[in-house]
Amino acid sequence: MLIDQTNNALPIWVVYDNPVDFPGRFVARKWLNDTPTAETLQSSTLEELRSRLPPGLYRLERADSDDAKIVETWI
Repeated sequence: MLIDQTNNALPIWVVYDNPVDFPGRFVARKWLNDTPTAETLQSSTLEELRSRLPPGLYRLERADSDDAKIVETWI
């Protein structure tokens, strides 16, 4: 399990499809302690974006209650 050493938080990467600030792109935003960070990854395809995520993460399916732009979450 990858822990952020600066605050002992478990990083969570949320993958979005076509967010307002990155139109036409897939974007992964890093969250720590339920707070988004400035760290993002982006790509034109979901497959390419997934390949750029840090190794050792586990994929979670999108929940019905998630924002419609959320594709999946990685922890």
